[in-house]
Amino acid sequence: MKYVNFCLIAMFSLALSSGSVKDAVPSIGYYPGERLPDIVLTDIKGDSCNLSDYKGKKVVVNFWASYDARSRATNVRLHNFLKMTNADVVFLSISFDQNIHVVERTLAMDNLDTISQFCEVNGPESGLYKDFRLNRGFRNYLIDENGVIKAMNFTSEDLSVIL
Repeated sequence: MKYVNFCLIAMFSLALSSGSVKDAVPSIGYYPGERLPDIVLTDIKGDSCNLSDYKGKKVVVNFWASYDARSRATNVRLHNFLKMTNADVVFLSISFDQNIHVVERTLAMDNLDTISQFCEVNGPESGLYKDFRLNRGFRNYLIDENGVIKAMNFTSEDLSVIL
């Protein structure tokens, strides 16, 4: 009888604890192996293009904001690395600053080209910010020629190994 009680208690404990098991990967944003959705990008001048316009090319998509020091530094490093190595990769830099003049001044201070620099002037209120759940931190993605995410949250040093 003691053995039966022990087994019942053990099974009951397992049943209760199974509800607290967490997934290995949290369901936030998009991950390697998935396709990045087509997004509309608005450049510094107000012109728009789609991410799908770059299909057939490797693309680095980097989300950042001037008020976030880490993401800003990553933006500078990735931009300079890709420019220096002449890698066959398109760099798309998307700022979530709500003031376009802040973005322009930041790009000038960081000595970055304005080509491939985009801005979501709605900042944290934009659909893109919410879809990618960037309230949990800015990130970057390496997209292959078919639109599939190959890597995320990488540094320029990581990118030199990946490419």
